[in-house]
Amino acid sequence: MRKLYDTLSRTLFLYNFSIRSRLILYFLFLVLLPTTIISITIYKKSTDIITRNMNTSIENNLNLIQDHLAQRFESADNAMISLYLNNEFADVISSNRPTDSTGIINELTALNKILENFPVNGTTGGKGVPMLYMLNRPEYTQYNFSRRVYNMDLISLKPWYLGIPARSNFTVVGLSSLNSQFTLKFAKRLFGIRHAQLPYVGLLTVDIPVAELSPLLDHYKPTPGSRIYVADQTGTIAISPDDTLLGQNLSTQDYYSGMLGSIPASPGFHSFRHTLQGEPMLVYYKQVEATGWTILSFSPVRELNGELASFQRVMYLVLAICMLVSLLMALLLSENISAPIRKFIQSMSHAESGNFNIIIRYKRKDEFAYLFSRYNKLLLQIKALIDKLYVTELRKKEAELQTLQAQINPHFLYNTLDSINWIAIHHEIPEISQMVTSLSDFFRYSLSKGKNIIPLKDELRQVESYLQIQHFRFRDKLEYELEEADPAVLEQCLVVKLSLQPLVENAIIHGIQKRRGKGRIRIRVESSAELLCISVFDDGLGDDPGRLNALLTDKDQQHTAYGIRNVQMRIQQFFGEGYGIRYYANLEDGRGLLAVLRFPVVTTWEEAGTDADDDYRG
Repeated sequence: MRKLYDTLSRTLFLYNFSIRSRLILYFLFLVLLPTTIISITIYKKSTDIITRNMNTSIENNLNLIQDHLAQRFESADNAMISLYLNNEFADVISSNRPTDSTGIINELTALNKILENFPVNGTTGGKGVPMLYMLNRPEYTQYNFSRRVYNMDLISLKPWYLGIPARSNFTVVGLSSLNSQFTLKFAKRLFGIRHAQLPYVGLLTVDIPVAELSPLLDHYKPTPGSRIYVADQTGTIAISPDDTLLGQNLSTQDYYSGMLGSIPASPGFHSFRHTLQGEPMLVYYKQVEATGWTILSFSPVRELNGELASFQRVMYLVLAICMLVSLLMALLLSENISAPIRKFIQSMSHAESGNFNIIIRYKRKDEFAYLFSRYNKLLLQIKALIDKLYVTELRKKEAELQTLQAQINPHFLYNTLDSINWIAIHHEIPEISQMVTSLSDFFRYSLSKGKNIIPLKDELRQVESYLQIQHFRFRDKLEYELEEADPAVLEQCLVVKLSLQPLVENAIIHGIQKRRGKGRIRIRVESSAELLCISVFDDGLGDDPGRLNALLTDKDQQHTAYGIRNVQMRIQQFFGEGYGIRYYANLEDGRGLLAVLRFPVVTTWEEAGTDADDDYRG
């Protein structure tokens, strides 16, 4: 359980990411999550509203079509009633059946005139066509000069006539055809209203062209690609703007049976999805209660969802803009927070390398400003402490050196050496005189009026005096050579006092003295524009240069190789860590060691001296 918790914590808080990356991800998450939830909620709500409004709009359209059809059917019924109640028409159909041909012709002529002159206006200003079928008038067939009046036998076996309910006065028969065009046929039973018994005398029909009603369906289409049909009780398309669909029966379609089954269970407005000719359609239907006919609307889903798709595009655009703005704000916020941290880390890296002069500058007035202010103050305090410690150590070394030098009274020393020199000359012992003179020169150049930085020529003279004394000591075991150097370099270049003599001393003690036979020491001076190198060659027993170089930097070996470590420390105190001593194998002589002193080319140095007398020449 604990491992699972740790895994989830690492995943949630992104432990392996930088602060900047985490801030960006957290900010995007905090902004985009509620934005996405709100957008999805609004989208679903809007989808429901748009769908509900669309359904309501289509339902209203179908109701309007139903109302218009009901009005048109009622108008046809009223026109037929008006014709039926016309006095002249009522007198003719209520009179007794004529017995001679003249009476038949007169009756036929009167009825034909009434029907032709009585208009049944359509919705577009056209006229319906009234037709009359009289009962027991076989003579009409003999005198067939009328297109409006016929004998009942002509239609008595027609399916549409047989389908008229026995007790119905007005009936919407359905789709028919007249004069090569599709019509809607309406029928009304006629009775002899002038007779008390009201005998059945005939059937009055009116044919209204389907073209009169087709524009109504086009007008209420919900989308340009929608189609609206009106089907009768048998499923035959009775009204359609497309004449090629008139008369087609929908009962063969797989959806029609289910559609008819839902109407009795739940009359009113219904809808379902259906793919028609490879295109998804939303089918709406409603039954006309008075006639049992059904109004069907087929609408492409892509057109109905046009407004929804537009809203969806707007929502995606808004989400994209929100994401872009969130990303920019996240970058800005993370940069505002991580930039001071990066600056802080950079300053710490400089401080870690020893540079305490990097002060963080921060203009804002926030928590980082307080942190950086304290940090800058801490750096200044550390730098002050380091400088104080450095100066203290430097002064301590100078005091030790000055104490050592002060232990030797220059005047007393020089006078004593001078006395020894004159005694040697008096007794004609030149070796003692020369040795005392070299010792005197050695001490005079070692003191150098208390200065720490001296000309290179003085340092070389001090070493030469030391080598002369050692030469007297070791006789034929030691040879030395100071290679010729540029006089300007010797005069102008400054070095640290007593830096060369310890190297020569080490070469004699650890190299020349321990070998068999005569040893040789060479000193060479080389310079460039910025670097001065003094090389000390010896052909003694030699040593491991790597070990010696390690002794110079190993802080744990402070009591080993004290002389060369002291030289290394003094050089670096004055000129920096890039300078000092470096050991190599003596490849020129084939054996021994090579010690190289590296100084910067320095020609001026301000330093207070002492009053020590160094004018003695011996």
